[in-house]
Amino acid sequence: MNINHFDLNLLVALDALLTERNVTRAAEKLCVTQPALSGSLQRLRQQFEDPILVRIGRNMELTPKATALVEPVREALRRVRGVLDTHQSFEPVSSQRTFRLSMSDYCYNVFWPHMTRELMAKTRNITSVIEPFSIPSFEQLEGGDIDFVITHRDPGFFDPHDVRPELNAEYLFADDFVCAVAENHPAGKSLSIDDYLRYPHVLAYFGAHSYTLEEDLLQKKGVRIDRRLFVPSLTALVYHVPGTDLIATVPRRLAQLIAPSLPVRLLESPVEVGPVEETLFWHRRNDSDPGHCWLRNQIARIGKSFENARELSEVR
Repeated sequence: MNINHFDLNLLVALDALLTERNVTRAAEKLCVTQPALSGSLQRLRQQFEDPILVRIGRNMELTPKATALVEPVREALRRVRGVLDTHQSFEPVSSQRTFRLSMSDYCYNVFWPHMTRELMAKTRNITSVIEPFSIPSFEQLEGGDIDFVITHRDPGFFDPHDVRPELNAEYLFADDFVCAVAENHPAGKSLSIDDYLRYPHVLAYFGAHSYTLEEDLLQKKGVRIDRRLFVPSLTALVYHVPGTDLIATVPRRLAQLIAPSLPVRLLESPVEVGPVEETLFWHRRNDSDPGHCWLRNQIARIGKSFENARELSEVR
């Protein structure tokens, strides 16, 4: 194919179609009409002499040639965007950028409200979009669909075989775990190891083959607990404790945030769990992006203030 005869504007449409594998969703992503994107697809089919997308059953699938184009097209657009961003300045007060971040509900309930106040005080039109963390979040970070991930310091915890040298990281703060039990829990005012093993537990569940740090550490210690209930967030753990003999092992800061509004008691865990070390991840292609640099510095500064306030009060 002669590049002089190729409309480079079609690369953005091609990337969206390769990613979404659906004309309607790709049009929504690009904020264009479906007929307009259908027209771009027809032009792409002519340029590549390939259907790009074909219907198989109820779904649209990529042709072999289109599949081979996914990474080269994405990388080409990354490089173009990187060149364009290099020379841009960034003024927080006037910028209208949108930053997308992935983090756990623990982080967006405990940590990000402090960042929200910071952003509201220093900016007027910057938008933050927070998405729930999941194992594919690192793939989205690599693909440029999100800007930052905040999670446990070791990404290998989520996939021991997955090494991502293209990601940079900065430690933010640490937290440990406490146990939340009902106010009238039969264990009383402290938990022994026998209590911890005897009574049932409520745990967070984030999908098949994913474990919380708590579960991972307990398994490594050979501690077998009665796993009675699973809920899809860390925040929900404490809400299922009142009126039961369930035990929830929860990050301390989150437990201290929620417990005052519920008939629960926070007790020190008889099994050492943690610490969880929250870390900011980003792709190295954004190292010199002025907007990224500014937001990274703000997040790191708030993280440091969290770390400096790590002397948390003893639970009672």
